[in-house]
Amino acid sequence: MTIRLVNDLVAPLAVVTVDLTSETVAPDWNEPLAYVVAGGGYLSALMGWGGDFAKNVGIASFPWAAKKIYERARGLGTVTQKSVQLKRPVSKVITRSYQPEFEQAAAY
Repeated sequence: MTIRLVNDLVAPLAVVTVDLTSETVAPDWNEPLAYVVAGGGYLSALMGWGGDFAKNVGIASFPWAAKKIYERARGLGTVTQKSVQLKRPVSKVITRSYQPEFEQAAAY
């Protein structure tokens, strides 16, 4: 049994390249790409398209997609710049109440 360069080495290298590139360039696309690459690899191998290369792409991308499913199930999701901005602490704003019966409520 020999190692075939394209099927056995380039397919996992292509998956890692897509993962790392999408993680740095477009983090919002990282999770959907994990599902597309894994599903596309397995589906094309099932349909007989792409041969061993497509099968190896599906196999190599399965841990990536499984990790994204696990993070989604735990509720972690993808941390993007937008979600980081939402987690900033809200400063306490003390305003003066113009109605005397609500002065105590405005201090909280």
